[in-house]
Amino acid sequence: MSLCIPSLTDTRLGLHLRSYTCRVEALGEWQQLDTGTHLCHVGQSEQDLLVLVDGRVDFAGGWLGPGAHVGELGFLLNVPRTATVVTAEPCQVWRCSADRLTDDPAAATLLLAALVRELPARIRKFEAPSDVPEHFCDHDHPAIVRLAQVLRGSTAEESARNVWAFVRRMPYRFGPWWIRASETLRLGTGMCTTKSNLQVALWRAMGFKAGFTELTGDATLLQALIPARWHHRVSQRVRHFMGAVWLDGRWHVADASFTDPTLDELIQRCPKLHTLRPLRFGTGAPFFPIAPVLECDPFRVHVVPDLNHAMARRSSYDLDQLELLNLVNDQLQGPPLPENPSIEHALRLVQHEPDAALQIALGAAASLASLLHSHLRYLP
Repeated sequence: MSLCIPSLTDTRLGLHLRSYTCRVEALGEWQQLDTGTHLCHVGQSEQDLLVLVDGRVDFAGGWLGPGAHVGELGFLLNVPRTATVVTAEPCQVWRCSADRLTDDPAAATLLLAALVRELPARIRKFEAPSDVPEHFCDHDHPAIVRLAQVLRGSTAEESARNVWAFVRRMPYRFGPWWIRASETLRLGTGMCTTKSNLQVALWRAMGFKAGFTELTGDATLLQALIPARWHHRVSQRVRHFMGAVWLDGRWHVADASFTDPTLDELIQRCPKLHTLRPLRFGTGAPFFPIAPVLECDPFRVHVVPDLNHAMARRSSYDLDQLELLNLVNDQLQGPPLPENPSIEHALRLVQHEPDAALQIALGAAASLASLLHSHLRYLP
């Protein structure tokens, strides 16, 4: 258990609270709970929102760890609880009752806006396709083909570099890797598996010979991008996938996983990576960030034609848990853009018309909560 003073800062909702964090925290209270404490009882009418800062909670069919929130449906819609949630270990929890929202409308607006931004990820969990594609690198998809046309340069080297740069700029986020390259393009974010899959698809759409290379190692370096309270919950061995393209008669690895902010965080963790600056990729210059750490020849790589063996495997984490792992990535790169434009309207009003802002934010949050509730209420 962490002994530090609890704060909403290191939670999914806290990503969006800006300078209002302390005012939002004043709407609720902090609690230290023992193992076996019930946070929610299925069927009961309770209007408390609960944010887990440390510890783990269990419910039928799953669990949540640090940074999660539960109880948003009762909080927003005043509907009976859809699950019983129990602490599986000692927990630090922030509890806020819905009747406290009018105590500070401006702070409440920011809290509701945070829920509006986080609820879509939870809803997508219930809309995710259950089938696994047979082939993941769909380089003939119309969107992939069209983008490849846009990225094509005047030389093979420039074309290959444009693909690497485009994919590398996409925010690095943990998520499902059992999706096609075209779906990664639609989502606009990815991790090493999905980003390299998109990268290879774009190269192949240009006519390049392209494939994948894989490394296995300990997770020490990657822990820089994982919330500290999750370090002991994740595997200590990780597999890392990178795209490779055939240039000038040999394979060139071009790792597009990490954006500038996430790469800078990794460089701080490992001084050997300082040699990566300035970034460069081209003929005779593969971009293989981990090579200095492994002290290996970046051109001596084993390249395979697909990642179907890896991408067909489902994660031991569900989408909610993967989203919680993104806290550091979203702090470094900025959280995903809001999917509901009305919340931006509310935020523009929060300083001068806080009551109106609260009404708009509550309407947006309740709308999303109703959609989530329609999924949950039919679960066994």
